[in-house]
Amino acid sequence: MRVACALLLVFVCTTACEKTVYTRGYAMDFSDFNKIKIGKDDAQAVFEKVGSPTVRSSVENENGGYSWYYVYKRTEKNGFLDAKVLDAKTMVITFNSKGIVTSISENTNERHIDIVKDHTDTSGKGTGITNEIFGGLGKYRKQYQKD
Repeated sequence: MRVACALLLVFVCTTACEKTVYTRGYAMDFSDFNKIKIGKDDAQAVFEKVGSPTVRSSVENENGGYSWYYVYKRTEKNGFLDAKVLDAKTMVITFNSKGIVTSISENTNERHIDIVKDHTDTSGKGTGITNEIFGGLGKYRKQYQKD
């Protein structure tokens, strides 16, 4: 019995600290991006060659165009410790106002963005426990039956 408990304890201790690798985002294949012709291909051609972007810019750039971002990140997590970034890349394809590719660039600089835990209250009236319990009183009228 002691041997079984010891083996179980060793098993739990060694598997709890196992490294886990997470791959998120666009699976980069740089040969696909080399097929894009700057100044000739439009958004539809880019979509057919490399697929849908991870993010599309919602704001026009200075020349009235827009950008597509292909984001890739690979991290390693060891037990309860924070994740360590192994590889992070972002490919940016910029289009002019006519939808033609003007540039393709690779960004390997990772910026850490903290998640904001604040919340925005919605408009309207909040309800408390008292309103929940007594809020329905007086809303319904008693119906009388005629004899």
